Amino acid sequence: MTMPSSGFSRASLALAVLAIVLTALGALAAAPFLQTRKLEAAIAEKQRRLPELRAQIAHESELKKEHADLAALGQDKSLLLEGDKTGVAGANLQSLVNGLVTANGGTASSIQILPPKEDGNLMRISVSLSINVGTDGLRDIVHSLETGTPLIFIDDIVVRGIHEDFRPTEPHYLGPLEVTLQVSGFAVQNGSS
Repeated sequence: MTMPSSGFSRASLALAVLAIVLTALGALAAAPFLQTRKLEAAIAEKQRRLPELRAQIAHESELKKEHADLAALGQDKSLLLEGDKTGVAGANLQSLVNGLVTANGGTASSIQILPPKEDGNLMRISVSLSINVGTDGLRDIVHSLETGTPLIFIDDIVVRGIHEDFRPTEPHYLGPLEVTLQVSGFAVQNGSS
């Protein structure tokens, strides 16, 4: 049995479809406004953080200026290699390292001053050397280099036992050792000869 269609049911169906279409159109029309609200909220949040970020930037520039002022006043001169020219500073580093090697029972077979390199407001002066020394002497040399003044850094170290025959080394081998070192110190950047 089928129900006869009445004009009332067609009208209510048409109204329901119209209501759905209008609701969908309303949602489509409202979407940009909702998106705008989200964007406005995000902008407000960023604007709220802006003064804090500006204060951080201002403080950063103050710190950079303070750092530059301290660097301009000069670092503790006793921590730097002496010498108004990089060549003089290199010779002083060479003399200092050679003195440490000799004082600790070693002998230097070769010492070479390497080309200086700029490092900020300073010049990095490096020396490469080959020495023969016992274990205790090597320990004392490394300790003196790392803890003394001026500041000297060990950039590279290679240690080999000197064997006159093909026997395996003793577990408590005290030397002599063949050591290749590269050490660096810093000097004020004044001249380059």
